[in-house]
Amino acid sequence: MLLAAVLNRLLAEDAASRAELAQFAGRSIKVSLPLVSETLVLMNDGRLAESKAEAEATLDLPLSFFTHRMRDKTAAARHVRLSGDGELGSRIGHVLSGLRWDAAEELSKLIGDVATQRLVSIAGRVGGIPGTMGSRLVVNLAEYWRDEAPLLAHKRDVNQFCNEVDELRDALARLEKRLQFCEKNTE
Repeated sequence: MLLAAVLNRLLAEDAASRAELAQFAGRSIKVSLPLVSETLVLMNDGRLAESKAEAEATLDLPLSFFTHRMRDKTAAARHVRLSGDGELGSRIGHVLSGLRWDAAEELSKLIGDVATQRLVSIAGRVGGIPGTMGSRLVVNLAEYWRDEAPLLAHKRDVNQFCNEVDELRDALARLEKRLQFCEKNTE
């Protein structure tokens, strides 16, 4: 419900995107983000509502999408994973990627135009420092969790584990066959 509410808030300010989404009324898509995942149905007015129906398409935006989006939107698009109805997923993803949040407008409703203008000016002077720091922090945390405090596994370790599981499964299958053969011969 949270994801639908946030997207509908952004869609409220964008009539063109709502009109484009209205073309898909009745169709459902699952949107998966790192912290939330919801299946949404498109309404006749272009808004989104939570749905219990099976999704026709899935739009998966992993954490890597958001870290790359800070630097390069084109590179971030390569991290989006689509499944199911690819055309539906890509068209809706394209519409949703065009949504913009006017933070200054929202802030001005809370603290007024003058204070908002000053905050926007200060933020402009600081530039991209928070985004750069945020992306570096995410990369450093991932490396720390992988190397220092093994919370995440190296890809090579995961592959080795999977290979060992496969070998164990095969050895178990061979042992079961031997036991079946021994049982038949002792009867």
